[in-house]
Amino acid sequence: MIGRIICDRYKIIDHLGTGGMATVWLAEDTILNRQVAIKTFKIDSYDEDAIKRFNREANAVTSLSHPNIVSIYGVENEDNFYYLILEYVEGMTLKEYMLQNKNIPLETVIHIMKQISEGLSHAHKNGIIHRDIKPQNILMTKDLNCKITDFGISRAYGDTTLTQTNQMLGTVYYLSPEQARGNIATAQSDIYSLGILMFELITGKIPFKGESAVAIALKHLQEELPDIENYRQEIPRSIKNIIKKATMKNPNERYVSANELREDLETSLDTSRLNETVYTGFSNINNNDLEQTRVQQIVSKPNQVEHIRENNISQNNIEQNDQTKINEKKSSTFGRILAIILLLIFITGTSIFAYNYFVGSNKVSVPDVKNLTVQEAKSALNKAELTVGEIIEVPSDSVSSNQVISSDPSAGKKVSKGSKVNLNVSSGKATIEVTNYIGMTENQAKNALEKVGFKNITFEKSDSDTYEAGKVMAQSIEAGKTVVPKETSITITISTGAKKITAPNLKGKTLTEAYKIADNLGINIKVEKYEYNSNFEENQIAEQRTEENSEIKKGDTISVVVSKGKEPLVKITMPNFVGGSLRSLQSWADTNNVNLSISYNSSSTKSVGTVLSQSIKSGESIVLDNTNLAVTVSGSAEENR
Repeated sequence: MIGRIICDRYKIIDHLGTGGMATVWLAEDTILNRQVAIKTFKIDSYDEDAIKRFNREANAVTSLSHPNIVSIYGVENEDNFYYLILEYVEGMTLKEYMLQNKNIPLETVIHIMKQISEGLSHAHKNGIIHRDIKPQNILMTKDLNCKITDFGISRAYGDTTLTQTNQMLGTVYYLSPEQARGNIATAQSDIYSLGILMFELITGKIPFKGESAVAIALKHLQEELPDIENYRQEIPRSIKNIIKKATMKNPNERYVSANELREDLETSLDTSRLNETVYTGFSNINNNDLEQTRVQQIVSKPNQVEHIRENNISQNNIEQNDQTKINEKKSSTFGRILAIILLLIFITGTSIFAYNYFVGSNKVSVPDVKNLTVQEAKSALNKAELTVGEIIEVPSDSVSSNQVISSDPSAGKKVSKGSKVNLNVSSGKATIEVTNYIGMTENQAKNALEKVGFKNITFEKSDSDTYEAGKVMAQSIEAGKTVVPKETSITITISTGAKKITAPNLKGKTLTEAYKIADNLGINIKVEKYEYNSNFEENQIAEQRTEENSEIKKGDTISVVVSKGKEPLVKITMPNFVGGSLRSLQSWADTNNVNLSISYNSSSTKSVGTVLSQSIKSGESIVLDNTNLAVTVSGSAEENR
C-alpha cells in the first residue's frame, strides 16, 4: 500500500494503525501539498443501505468545523473501499498519554476535559452524537491540544461490526446505561462517556471491569461508580460532583449539555467549590415526566433525529409505531404506563437472564478484607476460593501501611469462584518531597505549600542583602526532604530588602578606626589621597566625600582624604635682598611663609621700590615657620603701591 496513489490524488506515505473496522494511513495530498490521514473502510458493494448510511454520516460530520474536532476534508471511494480524508494530527492518543503519565495534575485534567467538552458541544449543536467517546478517540498534540475523532463512523455502515467481541470490549468500558439497554444514543450518552473518561484521567483506572462485555455493561446499568478516593486521595468535592453528575444512571440527572459541563469545569478548582455539597441528582419525578423529557431532548433538533434514526433500526420502528398511534389518537395514559411497566419487566428479565447465562450461578461472596494486612487478605480470599489480582498501593491518612483500604470487587459482591480480587493497599500517609521555595514571592510559596497539603505554615520577615523585598529568602525544611505535609510545620522567611543605614562621621577617626566602622556597617573605605593638614594628626581622616547621615546601603563605598600631619619645618640660608626690588622680596616671602614688615624712607640715590635694608642678615640660617622679616624700602608707601 505504501507508495500507492489512491483516487488519483493521495500518495500513501506510512501506516499509522489498524483497528477492528478500518486502517489508517499517512498520505500526501499531491494537489494541496499537505499531509493527511486516510481512514479506509471495506464495504460490500451490494449493501446499499450500509453505503447510504456511511455517506450520510460521513457527509454530516464533514460539516463540523471546530479546533477540538479532527477535520474531515472529504469522502472518496474506489471499488469496495471507502476513504475518509482526515486532518493529520501529529502526536498521540489520550490513552497513550495516560499510560505515559501517572497522577496527571488536576489542572491538566481540567484543561483536557474542557477541550473535549467544547468539541462535543459544537457537534451536539449541529445534531451529531459521537456515541463512542473514549481516550483512543481523542488525539493530542505535544502542546496538549485535544481533537475528537471517529464521530459516529463506527456505526455508519452496519451494526453487525459492533457485535465483534474485541470491538465491543474496546467501547463498553465507556458505554452509557441507555446504550447498554439498546436505546437510542443522545447528547447525555456522550456526557456519560465523558464522565467515565474523566474518572480514568484522574485515577489511571477504568471504573468497571468484568469477564465479558455483557458483565461490564451490566455494571454500567446496576452499580454505582467506585469511590475515586480508593484510587487517588485529596480529590476536591467539586471534581467528584462533576464526575458523578456526568455519570448518573438517569440521563435526565446528567448535565443538560456538554457546554454546561464545560462551564462547570471552568470553576471546578475555585477555593469556594472545593468542599461543596454532594451532588445527588433528583428523585420522585413522575415517570411520564421523565419519558417526556427524554423525548423532548431527542426531538430538539430535527437534524439530530434524522442522524440518529438511521443508526438504530429497532428504535426507529418503535418511534414510527408510537407516531402512528399518536396520529391516530389511540394512545392513552393507561397504555403509556402499561408500556413502560412491560418495558421495565422485559429489561429486568433480560438482565437477569444475561447475568446468569454469561457469568454463571457458581458464585461466592467477596469477603471483607478492609484493614487486614496483605497476607491476611490473601488468606481470607483463598478461603473464599478467590485469588488476589492486582495490588495497588494508595496513600492513606486513616489506614496503616500494608493494610487493605478496599477491594475490587467490593465486599459482599457475588463473583465466580476463582475470580481475581484487586486490592487497594495503603502505602502509609501521603508524603511529598519538599520543594525549593527560595526566590518565590510570598503568594507563590503559600499557594504551592497549600496545594501539596501543608496546613501549618508560618511566614516571618527579615532584611536581606541577597534577596529583593517580598521574595522567600529561607525555609525551615530543606528542599528534597520527605515529609507528611498535613503533620509538618514549615516556616518561610520573606525578605524585606536590604537594611537601611546612614553614612557615619569619619572625620578625625584614624584610618584603622574608620575601617572597623565600615566593616560593622558592611560598607567600604577608599583612600582618595594623603596630604599635609595641620588640623589633623597623621593618619586621621581629614575629609570624607559622602556627607554624614546621608542614606546609603550595604556595599557602598565612602572615599576619604587622610592627613599626613603638619608639614615639616625647612631651614634655609637668608638671601640678600638689599639693593633688590620690593616685588622680588614679596614673592619670596609668600612662597616661604615669611611675614614681611615694611617701612619706607626717601632716598636720593635709590629708585623707588629698592630695598635699603633687611633685619635678618644675608647668610644667616633661618627656619621657615611664619618667620618675621623687617625691611626698609626707598620711597613712600603711596609711591610703592
